[in-house]
Amino acid sequence: MHTLKFLTFMTSFIVLASPLLADHHTTVPMEESHWKLNSQDGRFVSYRGVKSIFLPNGTAELKDVDFHNGILEFDLAFPHERGFPGIFFRIQDSNNAEEVYFRPHQSGNPDANQYTPSFNRTAGWQLYHGDGYGAPVDYKYNTWNRIRIVIKGTRGEVFINDLNKPVFQIHDLKHGDVHGPIAIKGSANAHFANFSYVLNEDLELKLPIKNLPPPEASLVTSYKVSNVLEDSHLDGKTWLKSKELTDLNWHSPTVEHSGTINLSKRLARSEGHNTALVKVSIRSDRDQVKRLDFGYSDDVRAFVNGQLIYSGSNAFRSRDYRYLGTIGFFDSLYLNLKEGNNEVLFVLKEGFGGWGMKAKIEDQDGLHFE
Repeated sequence: MHTLKFLTFMTSFIVLASPLLADHHTTVPMEESHWKLNSQDGRFVSYRGVKSIFLPNGTAELKDVDFHNGILEFDLAFPHERGFPGIFFRIQDSNNAEEVYFRPHQSGNPDANQYTPSFNRTAGWQLYHGDGYGAPVDYKYNTWNRIRIVIKGTRGEVFINDLNKPVFQIHDLKHGDVHGPIAIKGSANAHFANFSYVLNEDLELKLPIKNLPPPEASLVTSYKVSNVLEDSHLDGKTWLKSKELTDLNWHSPTVEHSGTINLSKRLARSEGHNTALVKVSIRSDRDQVKRLDFGYSDDVRAFVNGQLIYSGSNAFRSRDYRYLGTIGFFDSLYLNLKEGNNEVLFVLKEGFGGWGMKAKIEDQDGLHFE
């Protein structure tokens, strides 16, 4: 089953404006007849006097439910240890789903929780962080935390313990306005209990919709992305010639509001094949030098008109033991552009946490992107 394959891979790593009517809630017993366990150590147990699913790893898939708009609500208990228990929803297939998860070890920190999409088996938390993706929360340990997730179209709200006030609003569900199955995800010796859902196409979000500001004018929005390459491809190269770039298939990626391109939306990685080329074509009306600010995940080599000018790593813990590897405009290149056509080429390699980049040029005088 496609959904089951997705769940196996991923874990080997709104309230309504008016009160809910009782018959709108569907309470799901924590019993084998309602859940498909996909966990080596998962089991149905009593915890703190409540029927629950003990899920230290793997997942439990809710049987026979197709979720679009509505409410997901459950109790979650975990010890004070590193982990990522949560929930998948609107699961598309073995590779793609929406996810909200919780980091018990980050209680009170900005990354105490996370909304992230997974595309082609790659969760994108390094690309998606800050407002709309998580917020500080103080968790309770070894007892129940009440979770409510409300989904409407391409937006959502996440409540933790206080069901009158969302912890954060999801501004943009990355898979769009879709539907699909539901599953809870184990980690950190978590227990799940008192699960219920509401299917309601007419519900309203509690918080007013937050309109995103216009994209920055300085963002680079014209890219070409190659097919996936073997990781050793172009190793040791300090110059690239056109013959070394033949037989590649290129596509134009979707550029998100933030300027980010998520390579995993179109590209599926596999063992030893985690590399792709990202190309920016610039026509300059004269010889000039321009600064390009960029962020990337996880490792990059940058070539300008065939010459290697930069190599770096932004991977998890690559710069110190607390470093997350989230992307931002933290690095800069000075592009020595010639009059006419220029090509900036990034060799971008992914480990985990999100495969993508973003770039901007503040001074675009005399430049045209193709």
